[in-house]
Amino acid sequence: MVTDDVPTRVSTRREWPWWAPSTIAGLVSAALLGLMTWQVVERGWFIAWDWDFHVHVDARQPEGVTKGLLDALASLGGQRLYTLPIIAAVGLFVAYKQRRIRVLVAIASGLATVLFIGYWIKFGLGRTPPASGQDVLHGVGQAFPSGHTANATLTWFLLVIVLFGAQGLKPDPVRLRRYLWVAGAGVMVTGFLMTALDYHWLSDIPGGIALGLLALSISVTVLKAPPLRRPLRRE
Repeated sequence: MVTDDVPTRVSTRREWPWWAPSTIAGLVSAALLGLMTWQVVERGWFIAWDWDFHVHVDARQPEGVTKGLLDALASLGGQRLYTLPIIAAVGLFVAYKQRRIRVLVAIASGLATVLFIGYWIKFGLGRTPPASGQDVLHGVGQAFPSGHTANATLTWFLLVIVLFGAQGLKPDPVRLRRYLWVAGAGVMVTGFLMTALDYHWLSDIPGGIALGLLALSISVTVLKAPPLRRPLRRE
């Protein structure tokens, strides 16, 4: 009997720790947010287009019903008055179905990140909004980073993850990828409306996205954390 010795391939692919992807994403987001904040303080290249864009859109503001509808869409996309009840309701539903509160802790962690870091930067810079007619720091304003865009980034991406992610209610990679694209489109629309309606400077929007992604990374890290093991009691 003749047998062929088939060499067995040993996978050399190294698996990352569970915390690595989200932690790296969070560090990158924090670094970008820090760079953007520094550019706002130094009045650098990052804000070079802000004033020209403001002048362009300020002269072309919609009126009447159109203005009201666009305002409503921008508010629904990122105002905490609307996004908070949505993410809280979904979180409570998922927590009830999974019989554990981890998803609520993850959501609360992300919201706290946006709140504390966002307002720390906002109050620290005091950047005036376009409606003031001037772009100065330490004035009467909280323009940078855009809280609407940060809320939109955290809310809509996290909503998809807690529903279809690996630790979500109904894990489904296909739906996850599909609806992450939808969430991304929603964030872009919200950010664009906040600048097109002249509520924010152009540079406020990527700042809000970076803040939202930082908060999202923290939420995902909490979701992926392995359960704590209780120490065995010795008899």
